Amino acid sequence: MCGRETVYLLMIWSHVIGQERLKKQLEYLVSSGQVPHAQLFTGISGYGALPLAIEFALCLLKSDRIDNKDIGLGKKSQHPDLHFVYPVVKKGNEKVVFAQDYTSEWSEFLDTQPYANFTSWFDAIQVGNKQGMINVGEVEKLHQKMYLKAFYGKRKVCVLWGLEKMNAQASNAFLKLLEEPPKDTFFLLIAEEAELVLPTLLSRCQQLTLGPIEAAALKDTLPEETQNADQLLTQAEGDYYRLRQMLEQSENSEREMLLVEGLRCAFKAKGNKAIVEELMGWAGKLAALGREEQKAFLTYGIQFFRDAFFLNYPLNQIVHFRSETGFELSKFAPYVHPENIQDLVSLFEKTHYHVVRNGSAKMLFADLALKLTRLINLPQKQQT
Repeated sequence: MCGRETVYLLMIWSHVIGQERLKKQLEYLVSSGQVPHAQLFTGISGYGALPLAIEFALCLLKSDRIDNKDIGLGKKSQHPDLHFVYPVVKKGNEKVVFAQDYTSEWSEFLDTQPYANFTSWFDAIQVGNKQGMINVGEVEKLHQKMYLKAFYGKRKVCVLWGLEKMNAQASNAFLKLLEEPPKDTFFLLIAEEAELVLPTLLSRCQQLTLGPIEAAALKDTLPEETQNADQLLTQAEGDYYRLRQMLEQSENSEREMLLVEGLRCAFKAKGNKAIVEELMGWAGKLAALGREEQKAFLTYGIQFFRDAFFLNYPLNQIVHFRSETGFELSKFAPYVHPENIQDLVSLFEKTHYHVVRNGSAKMLFADLALKLTRLINLPQKQQT
């Protein structure tokens, strides 16, 4: 356990919504010097175990703290004595893969959706048919890191998200680390399904269970113009991620209308220079959006084209598209085929990449509009 804290009582919870009872409990542990070396946070991802654990980790490390929600959790948690472990998959033909191989994806995930679940994380790293896991090599690497001297102060902290994703070999190796932890180290573990965790691992941890987020705290996250706010809060059942998904469904109708508008311009622009001005007007609308909405639109577009492509094959079960405006994706699907699907997805992915890195929005979306016109009018090769 850590020694009594006399100075660092002001704890900052910028990215934690609600959970007032647990915040007070953690603050008491710090002030009384009773922080155990291993804690397990359990509960639905949307209740906020991950951001809660990260903010607590930064407190233990006495990181310079600024109570500013505009600083993303990914950027905020970049500290040399804070180590992350989370489930990953091999990117290619590697014999072994580690969490650090996905550092940039993890940072963006924390910045954009720290309340999301494993499905969203696996979508972000494109696992495909593979199963995201924490393997024994990851635990061995963590063992080495935790025994090294801290960069600042004395403490080192590990935040491990997805304890139930450890395979048996990794769980046994991790158990040994918890049984003989290095001095001044803390393990903040997170599991959504604690019943899947090795029982002997559970016995080595102090468990903290997150319940639904308080309705008042969730309500404070809603835009003022939100309609049917009380109904949304009731349906969310204290789950911030679920609340965001319900809000995005209404936002998706606007993204759908904007994308369909661009597609219609692209079809009309084939061999018609007069329509180029209309096409650039559409690109201008995209450039005028906020950066986060630009990213959301591009992500939506990637899924839109993939779903259209899948409709050409007996793969309806993996099509996620549900029109909010009455658009019939099945009629559009024949225009997305093997000759253009990869380039269409790549076009939106590359634009997203440059938007994240603050590229010129006007140039990016003008380029996207012109290339979209060429690709969507690309004929499919006749089968022989």
